[in-house]
Amino acid sequence: MTTPGLAKRRPSFPSQSSGNVVASIDSPPERTPVLIKHGKYILVGAGGCWWVDLPTVLSRVLHKEDGWIKKMMLAGLGLHVVTIFIFLYLVLFIPWLRGYIPNYTKWQESARLRIIVPLLTMTILGSWTCLVISLSQAGKKTMFESVMDAVKGLGNANLGQMEGRDGMGVFSSMVGATSLFMFTLGLLGMIPAPSHVLRKQD
Repeated sequence: MTTPGLAKRRPSFPSQSSGNVVASIDSPPERTPVLIKHGKYILVGAGGCWWVDLPTVLSRVLHKEDGWIKKMMLAGLGLHVVTIFIFLYLVLFIPWLRGYIPNYTKWQESARLRIIVPLLTMTILGSWTCLVISLSQAGKKTMFESVMDAVKGLGNANLGQMEGRDGMGVFSSMVGATSLFMFTLGLLGMIPAPSHVLRKQD
């Protein structure tokens, strides 16, 4: 004789193991959302570079300028390359070659990330600043002249006084530098994450 409780009990289905659950949580996102998300940055960045004709201006500054403007441009481009290598270390070297994904949200608790993340921030800000200065101040002979014009421009609320005669303007320089970073970081974001890696706090 069966008890009512046992007779009404529903058959149980095999549940997923904890390993499968963890694997599903840590699995990389679908490629389509990634392409859409980072594709927008690539398109906007490329559009901004085209709008201000950034490649032509970069070439003109590097070939025609001399002195501190050219050095500032080279510093900005150099820091931009350093930024790219740091991102490659974070999204390519650690996940693919070392086989795990650090907990980036808790970077301050990581011996490695608490050095890399501030360094990455400084290279981005430094590169962006150097690019904006060199693009907007092209044509000025000395840094002192540029500083004095910047003070006058701020005092008169006139961005035109802050620009070099061969520069592309302060606003256009900001757009160009920002677009370059958007395009570059969008491309780096296209690097796929490995399918099965150990997620841990580094």
